[in-house]
Amino acid sequence: MQQIPQYFNCGADGSDMFGYIICNSCKSKLGLFTEATIAKNITNYKESSKKLSYEDEIKRRLDFVEKDYIKKNLKLKYILEQVKKNKLMIILKNG
Repeated sequence: MQQIPQYFNCGADGSDMFGYIICNSCKSKLGLFTEATIAKNITNYKESSKKLSYEDEIKRRLDFVEKDYIKKNLKLKYILEQVKKNKLMIILKNG
């Protein structure tokens, strides 16, 4: 079964980036690192006293962001559900 692409931000036609369709204008606003910057960060990370590699640190951050997204998504969906229930209760109460 083929996954339906999700459009990022403006919804304009663009190219696939990790499962999202993103136009060039939106992509340029992401502030993506150049290969040179990434290489410099890898080198700087190796030279520091950090225990994780730069790659492991990026994976750790990505995991944190994904878990934080799920937590916030669940909280907002719960709030929306409660709002809908309260609206229904008000409608039923007022006839």
